[in-house]
Order: sequence, then C-alpha cells, then structure tokens
Amino acid sequence: MILSDFERLITPKTKFVSVGHVNNTFGTINDVKTIIQIAHSHGIPVLLDGAQSVAHTKIDVQDLDCDFFVFSGHKIYGPSGIGAVYGKKEWLEKLPHWQGGGNMIKDVTIEKTEFNAPPARFEAGTPNIADAIGLGYALDFVSKVGIHNIEHHEHDLTEYAREQIARISGIKLIGNPRRRVSVVSLDIPGISAPEVGQLLDKEGIAVRAGHHCAQPALRALGYEMSVRPTFAVYNTRDEIDSLVIALTKIVQQVH
Repeated sequence: MILSDFERLITPKTKFVSVGHVNNTFGTINDVKTIIQIAHSHGIPVLLDGAQSVAHTKIDVQDLDCDFFVFSGHKIYGPSGIGAVYGKKEWLEKLPHWQGGGNMIKDVTIEKTEFNAPPARFEAGTPNIADAIGLGYALDFVSKVGIHNIEHHEHDLTEYAREQIARISGIKLIGNPRRRVSVVSLDIPGISAPEVGQLLDKEGIAVRAGHHCAQPALRALGYEMSVRPTFAVYNTRDEIDSLVIALTKIVQQVH
C-alpha cells in the first residue's frame, strides 16, 4: 500500500475507509495505524478487516484506534458461519438496525417501533448459539496458547519454509514483505497453480491455489494465480520438509 496515494484519494466526498489488516495473498501486515491516523485527520471513520490477522498477531483495537474491527470465526480455529464485529460506542449508537426481529426491539406499538441500544440493536432474531459457543472455545484456546507464542512459532515456520523453497530451482517466491504473517506465495512456471494444488493434495498436503480473491494484487506483480501454503499453530518443520519434497518432485515432472 502506498500511503501517499491513499491520502491523495481522500476527497470531501469520502465518508468511510475500509482496509484489510493483512494481505491474504502475500501475508503483508499493512501499516493500518498510519492509515487510521490519516483518515481520522480528515474526520473519516475506519473499519479494519481482521480476518487474516486475528489468529496470527496481537490485536489491540484501542491502540490501533480503529472505529470498527471485524473477523471471521473459521479464521481463528472456530466454526464457519460466525464472526464478530467490534465498534466504538459512539458509532454503534449512531448506526440504525439492519435487520428486524426479536431481541433488538425495546417497544412496539401500532404507531411506532423503538429499538434497543447497541449491541442488542444489531442482534435480530435467534442468535447462532451453537457456533457462538464454538467460537468462544476457539478464542479461549488461542488465549491459552498465547498469541505471542503462536506468532513466534508461525514466524519460525514461515522463514524456514521460504529458505527451503527458495533452494528449489524452478520455483519463484512471490513478494517479500518486511512485516508478514505465516503466508508463502509461489509460482511454478509451466504448470498452473490449481494443478500444483491437486498434485500436492495427492501427497496429503493442503494448500490454497488460485487467485485468492485478490486478482489485482497478483496482476500488479505479473501473475494471475499462485500457490499459497499457510502455516498455523499446529504445523511443524517436518511438514514443511514434506512440502519441499513434493514441490521438488512437481518441478522435476515439469522440467
């Protein structure tokens, strides 16, 4: 992200800024604190999408001073179909409800409806109880392990993976951000990313292969797709060694 370009994009018509905390293609940790400061200097609220960051690095919404922070449950070892929205009280009190249903109603008459104060105002109908419990346990798990321990473990795996993969002739590592989470993006010229993903799958190795819902970012570096191994708290160096062996075999088949 080019911060000078970001500031130039702000006009009197700009009402809201939404930005990803971490780039899901390259693992780059964006300088969101500076982005928030720039936006706030223009009186503009900021939402941080923390889906890619919440499981990998410490989040302090007060230190960041973001107005909203959102994340998905399945990105932090929880169930799919649930997530969380944080918002500053002053903004939540200004926002209208976005759905109708029980729990968000304070009083209803024929003439008018009065809505509850936040956060109940935004919880229409029966909540996703089971997945909320599952997400709670997932967050407890991360807290018990310790986000700093997770971050250190993942950083060690990522640096080891980049070092080992870089030694394989015929593979190109894409991107090298100074601050990153546990993502490695790579390309094997002569074979498509989805095909690499299928070949790795046959070896029992799960990666994401494709455009990662981020085609503009890849095209900016001259690619359409990439293969993206991602490392988490449960991964090991032995698994990376298996990945390197499998990638070496694929490269040898191509060339």
